[in-house]
Amino acid sequence: MSGVYKRNRTESELQWVMTARKIRIEIDQLAHSEKVIPKSWRFTHALRLCEEAASLVHNVRAAYNRYPSTALAVRERKHYLQLAIDDCTYLVEDLQELKDVGLPINLNRFDAIAGLLSDEIALLKNRKNGTRITGKASPEERMARLEMELADLRGMVDES
Repeated sequence: MSGVYKRNRTESELQWVMTARKIRIEIDQLAHSEKVIPKSWRFTHALRLCEEAASLVHNVRAAYNRYPSTALAVRERKHYLQLAIDDCTYLVEDLQELKDVGLPINLNRFDAIAGLLSDEIALLKNRKNGTRITGKASPEERMARLEMELADLRGMVDES
């Protein structure tokens, strides 16, 4: 037990990373269960589900690895967060397709993953909207650094 009352607990900074990993584990368990996806359908549906869950974790990890200290890093982080949001949406659509195909599926098995996916989408959207340039540099210092980077890029273009 953590010793913190439930009403005083808040969301962890890395909740969006941990939830992505939980989604991947849950998808892998569902995809390898014969009661959820019969063997004859496994190659068609389970493979795609597992690949999208892996892509979700990879995009979340890529977004986490981009520290937003420059405008480029902020743009890259937001890009990877949007890709992760898209992966969650694709997973939801694929799970709905499993139901629509007419397989004898117990929909109660999808409750946990549906909750995780909706939570992850909300966490990723909040993280994306809250991504700003961080650091102790003043705006003037940032502008000077950007001008130096621009001069370097112009030098590279002139050399080629």
